[in-house]
Amino acid sequence: MKKIPLAILLPLLILNCTHKKESVQQTGKENPNLKMSIPLEYLADYPAIKDSSKFITNLRQAFDLHVHESPVHQEDEKITVFKKVKINGSDQDYYFIEYDWKTGSSAEYPWKNQLLLTQEGKLVKILSAERHEFVSIFPKQNPFLLTTLVTGHGNGGHDIYKITADSLVNIYEGEVRTYDAHEDNKVYEPNELKLKIKDYNNDGFNDIAFTGNLLLIQGQTPQGDWYDFETINGKQVSYSVDNPFKKIPVEYIFLYDRKTGHFKEKENYVEKYKIFE
Repeated sequence: MKKIPLAILLPLLILNCTHKKESVQQTGKENPNLKMSIPLEYLADYPAIKDSSKFITNLRQAFDLHVHESPVHQEDEKITVFKKVKINGSDQDYYFIEYDWKTGSSAEYPWKNQLLLTQEGKLVKILSAERHEFVSIFPKQNPFLLTTLVTGHGNGGHDIYKITADSLVNIYEGEVRTYDAHEDNKVYEPNELKLKIKDYNNDGFNDIAFTGNLLLIQGQTPQGDWYDFETINGKQVSYSVDNPFKKIPVEYIFLYDRKTGHFKEKENYVEKYKIFE
């Protein structure tokens, strides 16, 4: 076998790695000033949607939305939100549109898109959230956009957005799961933990927390092994959502960092509550 000198091989490896890194970055990058090949004509009709079918077709073409095509989708798809909003970080008005296309594969869930547009119709961000809410965290400031992200299996979490330099930016640094309806060995009660707003560290700025109960719906040995049932006093006891093995109150606190403007985890909640997946 012919050997390639290291001096030649090393630059090739570096070039290849650099190319791969740039490809990943480009794939995940979203251009906030995306130019539409087809303009979104129906913004001029705001707040009315005179023809929902034409509005949806125009929206999909203008922003290259790829959705699951089926008879159910074509019959039930709809625009569920079309309104003007203000978001923390800017005093500008934005159009907020939610397009619910109703059905699709598990990988495509939640079968919805939320779009934030400037007054001129330029795209700021496309989201795909199960639920959204505009939440006031700081007094006398515009609200933040809270989104609930859920997979087809019923696992998920949250993002919290504000406007920064004409872009929609997530300022929530939370890795712990805050939504769980997947009945494997545990679920949350409620499935989506409740948002709580409070100044936890008394620094004059509100913080946030997600609160609820963690239900263990299987038994667990001290070694961490899971089981569905056991015998207690001669009777078989099975565990489920209605009869959990254990109910653990949880409160995941995220403190507001004035330097970064982000909400950061107060402590390691995966370790604290032993939430190992």
